[in-house]
Amino acid sequence: MLADAQISAIFSDEFPDSTKTRVGLTADYGLNATALTSQFVSKFYKGGFIDKGLKDQVLNRTKNMNTIGADLNYGVYVGIKLDSIFHKKNVSLFFSMRDRAHFDARYSKDFYKVGFYGNAAYAGQVADFNDFNLNYLRYQQLQVGLFSSKYDSAARWGIAVSLLKGEQYASIFAQKAELYTSEDGTYIDFNTNMQVAQSDTANKGIGAFNGMGASVDIYFEAPFKTRFGNAKLRVSIADIGAIKFNNKSLFLNQDSLFHYDGFHVNSVYDLQDSTFASTSQDSIINSVAPFKNQSFSVTLPSVLNLSYEIQFNEHFLLVEGIRYVFNGNYNLLAYVKGNFIINPKFTISATVGYGGYGKFNYGLGAFANLGKGFIIYAGSSNLEGFITPKKASGQAAYISLVKNFR
Repeated sequence: MLADAQISAIFSDEFPDSTKTRVGLTADYGLNATALTSQFVSKFYKGGFIDKGLKDQVLNRTKNMNTIGADLNYGVYVGIKLDSIFHKKNVSLFFSMRDRAHFDARYSKDFYKVGFYGNAAYAGQVADFNDFNLNYLRYQQLQVGLFSSKYDSAARWGIAVSLLKGEQYASIFAQKAELYTSEDGTYIDFNTNMQVAQSDTANKGIGAFNGMGASVDIYFEAPFKTRFGNAKLRVSIADIGAIKFNNKSLFLNQDSLFHYDGFHVNSVYDLQDSTFASTSQDSIINSVAPFKNQSFSVTLPSVLNLSYEIQFNEHFLLVEGIRYVFNGNYNLLAYVKGNFIINPKFTISATVGYGGYGKFNYGLGAFANLGKGFIIYAGSSNLEGFITPKKASGQAAYISLVKNFR
């Protein structure tokens, strides 16, 4: 469920006393939406044909305001157990490198209808796109941190700092965006107050170096006893930071009314390329959105996690938690997760939650100790989009392969 900070995900189980070094490969992705189904998103992304039936199905799920979000992360980490640091034992030093991407958007029902049905139905009316917001961020992360397995009555803590390389960024925020279509369809008026930012469009790909930044992760867990069994309270906040993109980036702060009534041709015999020059795609965009080059800073989508777990017996562990993403058009996610411990080397888990970028979330996961120091975590926090792609939105998967060295 991506319900742990980056630090706790690295050391999600106790670092065995016999282990001096840990190496891991991790990867996860997630996609969810309140209205768009998995089938719709798949066809839109791959360029498949979206028929009227599919558009109508999504329209019936669309509310006045809707959200969609996606994340992709993969990387490698190394953890090294130190004999002592700051006069404390059981402290590990770790390094990680990751490639990360985040997308989120908020849009109105009118935005969906005009985008996929056209504006003919709005003749003589105003289509409301107000509070439209879209963000896309792709960056690479080099992280170093410390993690304690025992501290103050077996509590655990972790802290990490990261150097970030900004690869790509795009953002649109339209506080006001209203599209009026004349009754006879002869003209449209687009009244908008919006801010748009985009990284250097001529420099793309994983090697692109369009910005630099830094971030911090903090994690703490406190164990205590209850009459039902041993319990733990966990709190973490990840990706507290920002990236500053360079002065080759594009920025727009626009508050204006754009009027468009097409182009006029007096005679078919007078058609020239110049007739269409003033109404080309670029000229229209420049009329509505005259960009300028300047640098800007982007605050990362920071993730807050708070969870409470209780071990009822040797075979069952219950976790209850909440998750929230700042700066990400995210709704508070509340979830319950049950871990069924088959034996010390194998555990399966089931999760149900509500919120995030979608509505209901259902997941399954597994942990297996494969022997010879190999451990694997795998599962999904959103299975519904795979099982019923025509009706559900969420789909996600994660996998982590760990090797402990003595």
